[in-house]
Amino acid sequence: MSAITEQKVGRPRAFDRDEALFQALNVFWRLGYEGASLSDLTEAMGINRPSLYAAFGNKESLFREVLARYHELSMPSIQAALDHAEIYPALEQLLRINIRQITNPSVPAGCLLIRGVPVCNDTTAPIYQAVVDQRLSQESLIRERLAQAAQAGQLAEKVDAADLARTIMAFSNGLSIQRVNGATHAELERSVELFLRGLQGLLVA
Repeated sequence: MSAITEQKVGRPRAFDRDEALFQALNVFWRLGYEGASLSDLTEAMGINRPSLYAAFGNKESLFREVLARYHELSMPSIQAALDHAEIYPALEQLLRINIRQITNPSVPAGCLLIRGVPVCNDTTAPIYQAVVDQRLSQESLIRERLAQAAQAGQLAEKVDAADLARTIMAFSNGLSIQRVNGATHAELERSVELFLRGLQGLLVA
């Protein structure tokens, strides 16, 4: 944790920048990029608007930093799952980790990369693309791991690694939406079980 000192009404005030960033992450996660007002953000972060601008820049730059932090927090477990030597356990762990993350009671339901994405228009196009790029980076990791599995003879010959990676991402994103819609952990687990049954037909034991 790093602390910085800033001026507020003529007197110094120290705040924990990492904690403020985490609180901003939760606001964007809960309300979405466009739904999160500056008042929502400053109240959660415990700072005023001038302090927000001084420490993080504008709302877009704050959201970009939040995306980077979200990536830092979520990617280690994803990478650990994909590092499994056998492809089926790797994908199973990946999906079960996803369920644990999107049903974690200490954070908003679902995924920031689904809930937080802004509507794409001329104003929000750059930040919209930043969210898309982060989703695509996850898909790329899955695609690369599936390509390795194909080379190792763990995928059926008819299976294209890119197509399967896209399918897994579509299912994973759908789990997040279902969680936001109110699906429970147990219900999502059953959905994963059904998906994994179908997946087994595409893999070589």
